[in-house]
Amino acid sequence: MKRNWIILIALWILSLVGISYFGGPVSYGFFAAVTLVPIVSLIYLFFVFLRFKIYQRLEGRNVIANTASDFYIALQNEDFFSFSGIRILFYSSFSSLSGIDDSVEYELIPHTGVKYETKLLCKYRGEYEVGVKSIVIQDFFRLFRFTYRNREPFRVRVLPRVVQLNSIKALDPAYLNTMDSYKNAASLDAVVRDYMPGDDIRSIHWKATAREGKLLVRNTIGEELNGIGIIMDSSKCSFHPMEFLPVENKICETALALCMYFTNHHIPVNIYSMQGELTRHTIGSISQFDEFYKYISSFVFDDTQSVDKLITSVSGDRLFYKNSFIVLVLHDLSDSAKDLMKLLKQNNISTVVYLITGEKDAVTTETDGVNSNIVMIPTDADLEEVIG
Repeated sequence: MKRNWIILIALWILSLVGISYFGGPVSYGFFAAVTLVPIVSLIYLFFVFLRFKIYQRLEGRNVIANTASDFYIALQNEDFFSFSGIRILFYSSFSSLSGIDDSVEYELIPHTGVKYETKLLCKYRGEYEVGVKSIVIQDFFRLFRFTYRNREPFRVRVLPRVVQLNSIKALDPAYLNTMDSYKNAASLDAVVRDYMPGDDIRSIHWKATAREGKLLVRNTIGEELNGIGIIMDSSKCSFHPMEFLPVENKICETALALCMYFTNHHIPVNIYSMQGELTRHTIGSISQFDEFYKYISSFVFDDTQSVDKLITSVSGDRLFYKNSFIVLVLHDLSDSAKDLMKLLKQNNISTVVYLITGEKDAVTTETDGVNSNIVMIPTDADLEEVIG
């Protein structure tokens, strides 16, 4: 482009020299032609901008995260003049298209077009724009280049992926069964928890209350445990899509993978989240899992639904302490979460925390003074490798 401008300016100066020394219709005609070239080029780009058509279509209504879907793109020249030097640029932060190179320049003669049948791969759950992001157009003389955003962007709804786990390192069903048998066979008078409104005052453990300085009650002997409890972080960690989309996607993906695993092994799950208020889903069958999947697909993370608010609400649910094992899926390990784990330890309920992080390496550690594992899950990690 720079070279073409140098040539044009040189020709324009040459035309001025011709007018000055020679005059005549040839010199003036040459001068007029050179002068009009950039004007005509700008008018041409304006008409291309108005008339160039892009059509995009998705096979199906929704897209599953990290699953290829059929996607169609058509570039069309429906006019009587040719389109020169057209490039299309794609959204690449959250999605990719296979088989299309955005460095290619297209020359479209009148009433022709280019069609692509490609595969769309969306990285994260949520709603965002995919496909053609912007168009670069040039004139025939390559004097001007103009980039503009696609006037009809294509927006998709991406549903979370359900990862099928063959095993869970931190949660072995055989271990859970052994733990349940032990707790049901032993005297549960020794298992205490905080007093909740509605508890029978006769169940207060007075010695433990005097020792801890707060009301503690004993679980009823033979009280049935209700399976696995999962606390799912519901807060928005950021307002920048590059930051919150990967985290939210991995939180949903982890919660769904755990629920599917336990459902397949006939272990009931109680999963807690905040959607304005505390919401508890009990999952014991595939149909109940399907309902929960619909809930997660449209779930809205909210910055007002903090981890502390979620923990406080869960701690006030008496049925929560009937779970035999607690899993926390969080993006931030707050003090309230640590306090909850200590409380669960007092009730002989083991916990594991899946902490969603931007770090590249998954590391398992142990919290100070709490018998609970913390598994770090990078947002780009394969759950089968980290959890299974």
